[in-house]
Amino acid sequence: MIRAVLGRSDPWIVLAVLLLAPFGVLMIHSATVDAERMGVTAVDRAVIRQLVVAVVGLSVMVGLSRVDYRALRRLALPAYVGTVGLLALVLLVGITQYGARRWIGIGGITLQPSEFAKLTLVIAAAAYLADRPQGPRATLTIAGLVLAPISLVVLQPDTGTTLVLIGASAGIIIAWGAPWRTLGTMLAIALALTPLLFAVAVPGYQRERIAVFLDPGRDPLGSGFNLQQAEVALRSGGLVGRHVFDRSDSALAFVSARSSDFMLSHIGEQVGLLGAIALLSLLALLVWRGLSTALTAPDAFGRLLAAGLTFTIFTQAAIHIAATLRALPATGIPMPFVSQGGSSLLVMCVAAGLLLNIASHRRANPGEQWSATRWR
Repeated sequence: MIRAVLGRSDPWIVLAVLLLAPFGVLMIHSATVDAERMGVTAVDRAVIRQLVVAVVGLSVMVGLSRVDYRALRRLALPAYVGTVGLLALVLLVGITQYGARRWIGIGGITLQPSEFAKLTLVIAAAAYLADRPQGPRATLTIAGLVLAPISLVVLQPDTGTTLVLIGASAGIIIAWGAPWRTLGTMLAIALALTPLLFAVAVPGYQRERIAVFLDPGRDPLGSGFNLQQAEVALRSGGLVGRHVFDRSDSALAFVSARSSDFMLSHIGEQVGLLGAIALLSLLALLVWRGLSTALTAPDAFGRLLAAGLTFTIFTQAAIHIAATLRALPATGIPMPFVSQGGSSLLVMCVAAGLLLNIASHRRANPGEQWSATRWR
């Protein structure tokens, strides 16, 4: 039945998503159950919303796996322009929370346009570069195409999403075959602009996060509290965790973002090191199959699109993990497929659906579907 629905699509991608999304709902449930009512019947509204989005997202993933991805090239420009318009609108009428203006409220539903920018930027960049030879003109154009949404996201501000957009763009440019000299020049320009961006676009609360990162003992009961508790929670889970729904004496009891920005810490506390390793293994499997899909794509657009989508998933997961392990300052970015956030989950499901679609058109024959491939 699965083969009839998904055709020649990569079953490993399907397996990873079908395990990650429900696991995320379970972990959000365990993070939002009140200490006074720890029974499994106590379902929070956030869990219901996440479950509904998961069902919708998985349905969209299956639907996209059956529609030819090449049709997206006609929608690339209007989708890109629409997203840039929404990002500009957020700065004018967006909802402000935690010192950032990132959301738009529509009929009781909150949307985060920067999440959808991850898709539209990748599609637009892949569509533009697919038929363009390497050269200064194409390089300058793609730089402008990338900088427009990134600049608007920086102004919200949203450092985590900014880094994800940069990572996705880098993946596409590398897959396009840009010479290392061009990549080095772009990196040098970005590094040169960093002090200016820090002075102009980094608000006080993000500067405080950087200060806490550099000095972990700074203000342990204030700005450093969440990071300190996240570290304690990750350590306290041990090998197998404290068991799901056990919120007694949880180190994250007073951390409001435990089901989103600090999801990995919550998972480590609840299901231990083995559970966290299982989660990271599923994400690694998804990234591996995404890169394999890019390798075997039948055309340049499919190769660039698959590379951009895979780098989006990889960069977002890497930043979340690095922030949890204190390898980077806290950026407030969700773990793909697992953290609470309807917009993020829906975007990840769309990305997985597009990867499945590209995989179904791959050059490899059906007998090679289960075999490993590598970059050549």
